[in-house]
Amino acid sequence: MFRQDFSKTYYMISPCDRIEIIKKITSEEMMSETITGNKERWWIDKHNPNNEIPKNIYLLGKGTIQQLHIEYIEIYRNIEWSDFINYTRELIKQKIMI
Repeated sequence: MFRQDFSKTYYMISPCDRIEIIKKITSEEMMSETITGNKERWWIDKHNPNNEIPKNIYLLGKGTIQQLHIEYIEIYRNIEWSDFINYTRELIKQKIMI
């Protein structure tokens, strides 16, 4: 089971690298490694890095997951902690947050 490191400061990859990952996800070269994620096409649908929430998280830059969550709420809108960590988990798996 994948676990996020809540004490780590995460950085976002370059915009060019992010675009390449989005292309791979769209062409299904990269997919979620979970059975449920593949079945429900998480990375193409809900957890597509080009969707509003993942894109807004990316635009925050760097920080711990808690710092990014606080900043997200201040800039965009309230998002439940459990939802936020689900989005960051997928961004980490996609290697957009490193």
